[in-house]
Amino acid sequence: MTSRQRTVIIFKSESESSEVYAETLEKHDFNPVFVPTLSFGFKNLVELRQKLQTPDKYAGIIFTSPRCVEAVAEALSLGPLPGGWKLLHNYAVGEVTHNMALSSLDQLFTHGKQAGNARALGEYIVETFDGSRDLPLLLPCGNLATDTLLSKLAENGFALDACEVYNTLCHPELAERIEHALEVFADSLEFLAFFSPSGVNCAQEYFKSRSLSMDKWKLVAIGPSTRRALEGLGLKVYCTAERPTVEHLVKVLLNPQDSRERLLKERERLAALESSN
Repeated sequence: MTSRQRTVIIFKSESESSEVYAETLEKHDFNPVFVPTLSFGFKNLVELRQKLQTPDKYAGIIFTSPRCVEAVAEALSLGPLPGGWKLLHNYAVGEVTHNMALSSLDQLFTHGKQAGNARALGEYIVETFDGSRDLPLLLPCGNLATDTLLSKLAENGFALDACEVYNTLCHPELAERIEHALEVFADSLEFLAFFSPSGVNCAQEYFKSRSLSMDKWKLVAIGPSTRRALEGLGLKVYCTAERPTVEHLVKVLLNPQDSRERLLKERERLAALESSN
């Protein structure tokens, strides 16, 4: 790390995308430190496997995170994904989830990868879906999934079959990794970047137990639901990335004012909609 670099703690488990994150952030003089925040445990995989064997009963499948793709791959560990799914309307939030479905599920193509969150994907599905709504969309999800997507699709006449396939827990090494980062990078630490509401809650548990306030650093939210989770704790959000990509993260770190102006316009738009109803 050079003296010019500004450290940003990435509250996200290291994955295949971590190297890209590190290289891109370092090019812009940021020093990324990854802190694994969440751990996951699969469940109900027998039930999920049974559903996956009958693609003719569904209009398609929706993946809201890489973990959902992993659950499907785990459920199919003894066999391939039935080919009928490739003929249906399949969707994914974000490029990482889209690419994982391609690589893990027999080249299953999903639409909507440009959507950075469940709300945006719901809007995309409503606007572009051209099939029959008589059959449900299969939705493998976690125990902390919000009803944002379910509500958006239900109010537009879609049926969904939600199957809870994993539990989300705070990572067992979270406290140790945060303490190490705070000690080693105390002089250069400037940003804390969060990728999910559950990640925010787990980190907050640590800081609260140490009587530390996260407001000491600049808080960066990846996506609107993460921003709302931080604000719900009474914390000030420095900037918000629209989508969970390193390009969007770097963009708001370098130009936080753009993020604030975009948020202001969105809030003005929502206020105008409420007043017109």
